[in-house]
Formats: sequence, structure tokens, C-alpha cells
Amino acid sequence: MSIRTKALLAVITGNTIFGFSFLFSKVALQMTVPSVLLAVRFTTAFVVLNLIAFVGRNIKKKDGKPLVEFSLKGKPLKYVLLLALFQPIIYFLGESYGIEYTSSAFAGTIIAVIPIMGIVFDVLIMKAGVTVKQVICAVVSVIGVAVTTLGAEGMKSSLIGVLFLLVAVVAGALFYVFSKKSGEHFNALERTYVMFAAGSLSYILVALIQCAGEYEALILQPVSSGNFWICILYLAVMSSVVAFIALNYGSSGVSVTEASLFANLTTVISIAAGVVVLGESFSVQQIIGAVMIIGSVYLANVEGSKKEELQG
Repeated sequence: MSIRTKALLAVITGNTIFGFSFLFSKVALQMTVPSVLLAVRFTTAFVVLNLIAFVGRNIKKKDGKPLVEFSLKGKPLKYVLLLALFQPIIYFLGESYGIEYTSSAFAGTIIAVIPIMGIVFDVLIMKAGVTVKQVICAVVSVIGVAVTTLGAEGMKSSLIGVLFLLVAVVAGALFYVFSKKSGEHFNALERTYVMFAAGSLSYILVALIQCAGEYEALILQPVSSGNFWICILYLAVMSSVVAFIALNYGSSGVSVTEASLFANLTTVISIAAGVVVLGESFSVQQIIGAVMIIGSVYLANVEGSKKEELQG
């Protein structure tokens, strides 16, 4: 299996896992506020990553090398710190508060612009070439998300909500840029480790400030609930550790444009999860939107795969 194919599979895996995360977030947010959920999620994920790094470095392969390569010493931190700033810190704050001031349908449509912003940054920052087909596919993907969400609920919006969501869009696209740039010196585990260290510290601070005077109701009561920790188990282990390691790994093997184009698959997966797990209805409108998203992602990447086969 080629490096590019492995990278694409990793990106698909990460976004598929993200698609199921909305179910668990929805349940958890019935018990607390976004900042507390994010603080517990990324702190738990950071603890898990430390365990992986510790155990992995102490298990030796047949050649004597550690099972897991992990070292931050002596490496340039500029790009990996920018990576952590944009994802998870800025992205999740923008998304969480954007949804609070708009509707989830409207927010989903705005967040779907990430692939288009990814193309812009790929050209401006990475100096990469982008095809007309990729641009068209990105636009069709956004339209597909809009089609799946229109009619699901009112498209409520507000200026401050739109601004928060646009910040999230920029941060979401820059994640792919700085993951790729920092990947020159840091492997996927190391990049994810720095992201979670920064995320957990930032969200703990935000949660303590936001919950001042309501610690028992918003922090102590949720963390004493078994259902809350079931949600955290998925959000921290699967939707954080596994998904972000997969995306960081994948971003090193494909372009920013290619990686960001897969972001809208989360919409398709979240709809499918709602149908399978919650028994929600699946409308013709959602089927059309899903086909548009999947088709655009496939068409945008199929040419690169064929070129790779010919070169191989």
C-alpha cells in the first residue's frame, strides 16, 4: 500500500470517527456547558496520550528500537505551537460559541466551507497547485452539506455567531496547513500530544472562569455521572486520540486541499449515525446531499490516485 493511500485512509478514518462524535457531544452537553466538556475531553485525552507515549517508549521491537517514537527535545516548536493554537483551541471555541448564537443547521453549513478555505491556504501558504476540478468539488461539497441541513431546523443566525463560525473555519483549515508543516519534524503522536497539552490547559482555564460560582452544577455533578464518562470515553479516546493521530498522520501524505476536502464527510456520517443509533428519519433531501458530498470527495481525489498507480 502506497504512502498516499495510507494517508487517505487515515484522513477518512479520522473524519468518520468525528461523524459519530456529535451523538456523544449532544448527550454530554445536556449535563454541562461546552467549556467543561472540552476541558474534560482534552485532559482525559492528554492523560491517555501520556500513557501511550510512556508504554510505547518502554516496549522494544526486535531491532531494539522503541515501539513508539516520541521526543520533543531539540525540535523547532513554531509550527507545532501554531497547530495547537488553531486546533483544538481556537477551532472548538469558535464552533461551540458559533452554534450557541446560531442554529446547528446554519453552523454546519458555515463549517462546511473549511475545504474551500483549505484550498485558499494551500495556494497562499503552501504554494501548491490546485485544479479546477478540486475547486468545483469543494463548492459542490459545501452545497451538499447545505442540502442535508436545510429544512432540518430553522437557519437561525446572528452576526456574532457568524463571526465565531468564520473563526472556526479559518482555524479548521489552518490545522491542515500547520499539521503538514510541523510534520517535517514531529510525527503524528508528537503533534497530537502538543495539541492536547495546549488544549487541556486552555479549556480548563476557560471552564473555571465560565463556571465561577456554579462549580457544583456544571462540573462536579457531570463528572459524577456514569453517562457523562461514557460520552467522554468516546470523545477523548476515539474522537480525540485516535482521530487526531489519524488526521495528523494523513496530512503528511496528502496536500492540504486533499485532506480538507474530506472534512465534510463528517456530515454524512453524523446523519447515518443518527439514523442507525437514534432511529432518526432519513429524508430524500439528506440522501441527495450525502451523494453530493461523497461524490465530490471521490471525484476530487480519484485523479491523484490514478496518477499514482501509473507512476507506480
